[in-house]
Amino acid sequence: MDREITDKVCRAVVDAGLSLANSSMTVGTYGNISCRVDENTIAITPSGRDYEQLTPSDIVIVNMEGAVLEMGDPNERKTVDTGADAKGSAVPLRPSSELSLHLAIYRHFPEARAIVHTHSIYASALAAAHKDLPAIVEDLTQIVGGGVRCTEYTLAGTEELGRRAVEAMEGGRSAALLANHGAVCWGRNMKEALTTAEILEKGAQIYCIAHSFGTPFPLNDKIARTLHEFYLKHYSKRQRGEE
Repeated sequence: MDREITDKVCRAVVDAGLSLANSSMTVGTYGNISCRVDENTIAITPSGRDYEQLTPSDIVIVNMEGAVLEMGDPNERKTVDTGADAKGSAVPLRPSSELSLHLAIYRHFPEARAIVHTHSIYASALAAAHKDLPAIVEDLTQIVGGGVRCTEYTLAGTEELGRRAVEAMEGGRSAALLANHGAVCWGRNMKEALTTAEILEKGAQIYCIAHSFGTPFPLNDKIARTLHEFYLKHYSKRQRGEE
């Protein structure tokens, strides 16, 4: 691994965690974030740690088989409160319990460079109802590639959850709702992954509000493809200043 690249990726994961915490798309230590270091390595948030207290040295480095390569600088591990009657102790870092979810998505979608898993309110509401989110607004359709499908219920932290998420993303989708759990999104960079999560939550909220007026009208498949192709070929490049 290139040390400079690894450090840069770990910083990007920490910054994304702060963005996630400040956006109210998750609470406390729930949810998780990862980013590719290279084709064989990813950086992922540690299990059970507060986003607002993370530093780059806390980010765990694993390979595509799930083996831990680095667990942060042991000299910089934070003291964790182990109870009212016990002194705090430096607890070894472990990768997120949803590591297998992230690895499944990276393996199936080579273009995925970053993944954000959230417990945002409206997306989680649809997931709790086992409802898909149709392609009802253009920005959601552009960035995701169509409607967002909901998986069947699967226990968190299992390889089966990763398989279900990949199935829900078939057809080039970059997001899925996880039944009774939350949502997971990927992007070609960290900014795009975060934006996808934010637009998914907004789309879920719009969908719930629209139901108070009647039945929302989804965009058809042809329009969805046109919008997504425009995003991939033009609009995303304009966002990066490349067009």
